[in-house]
Amino acid sequence: MKTKRCVGFTLVEIMIVVAIIGLLAAIAVPSFRHAIAESRLKACALNRKSIDAAKLQWAVDHQSPPTAMPTDTDLFGEEAYIEHKPNCPASGSYAVNAVREKCTCSYPAHRN
Repeated sequence: MKTKRCVGFTLVEIMIVVAIIGLLAAIAVPSFRHAIAESRLKACALNRKSIDAAKLQWAVDHQSPPTAMPTDTDLFGEEAYIEHKPNCPASGSYAVNAVREKCTCSYPAHRN
């Protein structure tokens, strides 16, 4: 007499695996969100620093006073200091400001 063995997983085993995966996801998701927010903040700071460096270089090249305010066409373009105006990763917008003032971002968390 031959008996046929069923090979596979029971419903309880599958439910336990799904519960463990759900628990791990619940732990990991907040960490990912924090890492994404930190990365956006750092990328925005680097963009603002690049714009400030381009403003300073523009002022030196054109012998402009620190109160001068360059336009976007002065700083951004194929023949300018930066090829294109960077975008804030959090969808904010940059205000170039005068040469002696730092570039600012309109996104509330990036204003420091």
